[in-house]
Amino acid sequence: MTRPRASHSLAFAQIGAIATNTFKEAVRSRVFYILLAFAVFLLVFSTALGSLSIGSLQRIILDMGLSTISWFSALTAIFIGIGLVYQEIEKKTIYNILSKPLSRTHFLLGRYAGLLMVLAVNMAAMIFVLSAILAFFGGFTYRVLSAAAYMYLELMILTAVALFFSSITSPIVSALCTSAFYLIGHTSSSLANILVPLLQHPWSKSFVMVLYHILPDLNVLNINNLVVHDIPEAPGFAVRALLYTFAMSAVLLIASILCFRRRDMV
Repeated sequence: MTRPRASHSLAFAQIGAIATNTFKEAVRSRVFYILLAFAVFLLVFSTALGSLSIGSLQRIILDMGLSTISWFSALTAIFIGIGLVYQEIEKKTIYNILSKPLSRTHFLLGRYAGLLMVLAVNMAAMIFVLSAILAFFGGFTYRVLSAAAYMYLELMILTAVALFFSSITSPIVSALCTSAFYLIGHTSSSLANILVPLLQHPWSKSFVMVLYHILPDLNVLNINNLVVHDIPEAPGFAVRALLYTFAMSAVLLIASILCFRRRDMV
């Protein structure tokens, strides 16, 4: 009984060490600070745009703020995530890492956990700024935290996608593929309502419906509009969101591990 516990403790320690190192590397990255600074700037700038728009100022700031946080968090996940594995291989530092009693599985899981830590800090900073702006204008709502939680679930999936492509191809291809996944994930839900009624042939409608059920749907994790218009989530929404996130993330992480195990580092 002692050996399994010791092995589990060693595995968690290794994953934690890789995650901590990944967090430190990402925080020192210029990309992280550029994206964070630009996102905070847009959050503050949204107050000026809101005052020039027709409608409730608080609602406009909330809408623009949540959208800004969502977009720039996704950009951070993509631009940092695509180099998680490739940079180690390119710099030859991965040979030193894997020469130690560390499996490739623990290495990938540590990288994944480290980037999630970076995204948590990034999102916390932007949510703090948005909350301060909303509080100043008297429009703060605690549902901002709920929207942030669901955005973070989306980032868990997007980070797993970036890690998968980073483990099998170059950063440019990884960026294109991960960005395509993000765009498809936010547009696939409109296939059934918008595209299907425009089609004439039954076979084409059936094909689109098959795509609708196969393609990823990240909108199931988006409650920004509900928060902006103060509409409650449907019963069971949180459970479905958690199951969808964990299932997608698990499949992508397993695929990443299997591909990375077979990858030739030479």
